[in-house]
Amino acid sequence: MTAAAHGARHETPYGAFQLNCYPARPNERLVAWCSADTLLLEETHRRGILGSGILVVNDIYGALCVALEPHALWTDSALAVLALRHNERANRRTQTRIVWSTEVPPAAPELVVLRIPKQRPLFEYQLSRLARLLPEQTTVLAAGMDKHLSPHTAAILERYIGPAQRHRGQHKARLFSAIRDERSAPEYTGIATYHSEALSAELCGLANVFSREKLDMGTRFLLEQLHTLAPAETLIDLACGNGILGLVALRQGVASNIAFCDESAMAVRSASLNASRIFPQEASSASFHQGDGLLEYRNKTAQIILCNPPFHLQHTVDDFAGRHLLQQCSQHLQSRGRLYLVANRHLDYLPTLRRTFDRVEKLASNAQFNIVLAQKS
Repeated sequence: MTAAAHGARHETPYGAFQLNCYPARPNERLVAWCSADTLLLEETHRRGILGSGILVVNDIYGALCVALEPHALWTDSALAVLALRHNERANRRTQTRIVWSTEVPPAAPELVVLRIPKQRPLFEYQLSRLARLLPEQTTVLAAGMDKHLSPHTAAILERYIGPAQRHRGQHKARLFSAIRDERSAPEYTGIATYHSEALSAELCGLANVFSREKLDMGTRFLLEQLHTLAPAETLIDLACGNGILGLVALRQGVASNIAFCDESAMAVRSASLNASRIFPQEASSASFHQGDGLLEYRNKTAQIILCNPPFHLQHTVDDFAGRHLLQQCSQHLQSRGRLYLVANRHLDYLPTLRRTFDRVEKLASNAQFNIVLAQKS
């Protein structure tokens, strides 16, 4: 999925389109499509189904929707939607209807065109929901890159949808199809829970939430430092996942107003569910924001931001996603406001932070992680 050029030309059976990744960066190393997208577009074109009868699922940068102009895109990702909107405008294409992963997709499409997600729980959740909506004989086309596919992909499709077929491969990608039949598909919610000692409560995470089954080690390390933080009125839990950092900060009196922010619809919903269940009285003072970090965040500035940033872009290990988030933080902090960041030791975010913060220092380290304080003057 690499390329030297930014905004490369994507040749498809539906025409050629200029596509960009989002977030954009100088000297972009990625292109906005892969061989799995190509397989899906070629097979959809061969079938001759118009875009108005198509539901697209998990389009990443808009390669599918820009070409197909489908009835709707069912997605979990705000970044994917922003990429799509940029590419629709650039190519003067019709704006696609967005249905978030936490909502029910439109009923009775003629064809489902699905990029197989990296997270198997999300894949199974989506198939389980589709099985309840699709009329018999509706086809689901699904494709992914070989290195990310489960050897059980065809069996998973058949379990939920109906008879499945493994089709040709091309450039390290694979196409599958399944036809909805009369079988009763198993119900799969994708919800996982674990017990949080810091909260004395169970935390839930929907199917696409980071570390939904257990507390990740980076977050654990940052939680151990929360008791040392000077109290504040407003705190932002950035890249919140299931909301554990913000919720523990509320429990420990670090802040009384918490804003939970993530690009994943399922993460924001999970944080909301956990907040309302664990803190029913205080939940009304919490806010929830889905978007590209804090770019479209319009609530009041905070005294503290807590962040355990992602270090992947889609399937690729890449600290650009984390740096992109951290560059947004300073303008959403008050004077003397503080960002507390936990990150793997091999990720050097210090130069990025020193461009927008006056004071940057390491507060703590262990064998795997650093905790960094960045403060405005």
